[in-house]
Amino acid sequence: MTTQPVARGLPRTIYALFFVRFIISAGSFVNPFLAMMLTIKLGWDEARAGGFMSVVAIVSALGLVVGGRLGDLLGRRVTMTRLLALTAAAYAVCAGAGFRPFVPFIIAFALGCMNGVWPVLNAAVADMAPPERRKEAFSLIYWGNNVGFSVGSVTAGFLFKRAPLLMFAGNALAVAMAAATVLAFVPESRPATEPGCGGKDLAADDDVLEGTLRVLLRTPALIWFAVTAVLTAFVYNQQNFALPVLLGKLFGDDEGPRNYGFLMMTNGLTVVAFTAAVTLVSRKLPSLASCGLGSVFYAVGFGAYAFATGLPSVLVFTFIWTLGEILGATNSNAFIAERAPPSHRSRINSIISFCYVAGNALSPLAAGFLVRLAGPRAVWLPVGGIAALTAAAIFVLLWFDQRRTFGDRGNRA
Repeated sequence: MTTQPVARGLPRTIYALFFVRFIISAGSFVNPFLAMMLTIKLGWDEARAGGFMSVVAIVSALGLVVGGRLGDLLGRRVTMTRLLALTAAAYAVCAGAGFRPFVPFIIAFALGCMNGVWPVLNAAVADMAPPERRKEAFSLIYWGNNVGFSVGSVTAGFLFKRAPLLMFAGNALAVAMAAATVLAFVPESRPATEPGCGGKDLAADDDVLEGTLRVLLRTPALIWFAVTAVLTAFVYNQQNFALPVLLGKLFGDDEGPRNYGFLMMTNGLTVVAFTAAVTLVSRKLPSLASCGLGSVFYAVGFGAYAFATGLPSVLVFTFIWTLGEILGATNSNAFIAERAPPSHRSRINSIISFCYVAGNALSPLAAGFLVRLAGPRAVWLPVGGIAALTAAAIFVLLWFDQRRTFGDRGNRA
């Protein structure tokens, strides 16, 4: 089995963006361990930590809105470099300050800036990849993300106990390298025309120049998809809060962070090993069908944590939901690129990403309440049920979409 996506012959800029995604993920030491930093290093209880994680999600949502707006108005390259530079500077401040009471707020600012990069990067990939090869391009970027993350998560797990301030310094260095890569190898893009649109001058089209809200209203399939994005994020973000809490209860404060690092490594290595196979198997499926199947895997994998007894079972359940992650991540961006007009692509990406952040914000609040009320196992069966509901909603959207009764196909590229 090949261990990388079939992505030969893509534009060189796509490979540069692949490296940007890889180096950011390899150095993403802080965000996955933020819940543990709050509860272990700063001594916050689960409810307070969950509330702050929701604040972080709100700040991240603001970053998405600002980043998406700037990406369309100023251009992809200049927006990414500025936001990455701000993120690196914030983490450098944290490295110098240590675990002081104000540091979580600086982390929140850094994560807000970092989240502003993602819709712009996705828009740049959609701009520069040929329409017929977008799934391959997004698959490559996603693969790079997880190759980096599989390396960085284990490193961060050991640093958390032995040299936690190096987590901030390493994160700052990785983001600075990503900014330099964008500056050196990624050309500016703010397209007005696109080959998939027949060379049409989109800037001269009143329909394309209408406000982002009106673009969404004339494409209701995107609105429905945005609603499912909230539910998907609610489920997926449990790995950042409820899952570390569960592992802390199962294995203790010493072994919990280390085992969480192994869990995240399992997630990353599964992506590395299986993205190519999943991409090939699902290549002929509509993007929405693949997203729906991904939610089915979420329902099984996340719901099964309610019955976890030790590390082997936790790793098996992680493998299951990671297959769902692969399906969703490699097809959701392709679906958005099919429907969003190029002149609004960064903003539409930011709105969908905003919906993911909304789910992220609700996730720790609900999980923190359930953990405090009934313990860490009480989270997982409701989460599995929400994933099953999400799958049903996506398949309903697919049913309407295939009959051309829901959604404007005029935006497709």
